[in-house]
Amino acid sequence: MIATVPLSGFFRALADPVRLRILHLLHVEELTVSELVRILDLPQSSVSRHLKVLRDAGLVSDRPLGAASFYRAVLEADGPTTGLRDALAATFSPDELSPADRDALARVLASRSDDAANFFDRVGAHWDALREECFGPTFHLEAFIHLLPREWTVADLGSGTGYLLPPLANHFRRVIGVDASAQMVTLAQRRVRDAGVANAEVRMGELNCLPIADAEVDLALLVLMLHHVADVGGALREVARIVRPNGRVLIVELHPHENELFRVRMADRRPGIAPAALQAWLAEAGFGDFETWNYPANPRPEHELTPIPSLYGVVARLKEVCTHERATRSEK
Repeated sequence: MIATVPLSGFFRALADPVRLRILHLLHVEELTVSELVRILDLPQSSVSRHLKVLRDAGLVSDRPLGAASFYRAVLEADGPTTGLRDALAATFSPDELSPADRDALARVLASRSDDAANFFDRVGAHWDALREECFGPTFHLEAFIHLLPREWTVADLGSGTGYLLPPLANHFRRVIGVDASAQMVTLAQRRVRDAGVANAEVRMGELNCLPIADAEVDLALLVLMLHHVADVGGALREVARIVRPNGRVLIVELHPHENELFRVRMADRRPGIAPAALQAWLAEAGFGDFETWNYPANPRPEHELTPIPSLYGVVARLKEVCTHERATRSEK
């Protein structure tokens, strides 16, 4: 459409000094009609009329946002006006704005910052809930995944309903979920299928006999899993079998607690695991370079399972092992 604008309309749009000011401002910053009115000190009807001429000439476009529209200059297009648009773009730098327009634009942008600050002052107490409602509870955590190598194969051991599988599969080359519950495997497979990810699969299996080949994964995840296991040491030896040398294991666990109702309701075999005990089991399985951290307390409304046990995390690296040692572990 832009390329078919008659040249007469194009030149007529540029023949007015006010429209040139508007085009220059919109090349520097997207602006609304009301913001242009404040900068130019002109009636809204005049600004709207000038914008219509520029839009009809294919020199500006608008982006609706709520009740307002943001306008921007369109100085990149193929056709007979390409050279003219390039010349305008080269001329319309922020430094070439008139001092009056530059100062007025700065005031408008500063008022946007004030509006944002006032908004956050108003919604501060509800911001977390509002952000979660708009973007979900884990979008920022999913961003952190991109700090890790894309070529990794990742195993989520005790994957449950597959909550983590789609975000993991969106980044890593290959993702394997394993769970001992047929119902959980079915739910996870459905979640993977609905998400349309082809590089994630869900397998049924026990943690002490994983359906994964030796040294097949770069990272093993065990999120709130080990307190369900009778033989933690044996399970971690099996995890070490499937992890490549220098691969990682990431564990999230419950601190030891005395909430028997919680343990029974969650079908936990043990009331949490002490970090020191977990590190000892990891070391015995061949892991080292431990990092341990505590999750901050998360205030929750009172219900029958409170107090909810606190969480901690551990990340460890599998040391280089010889073939004999790995074979010995796989036979245990």
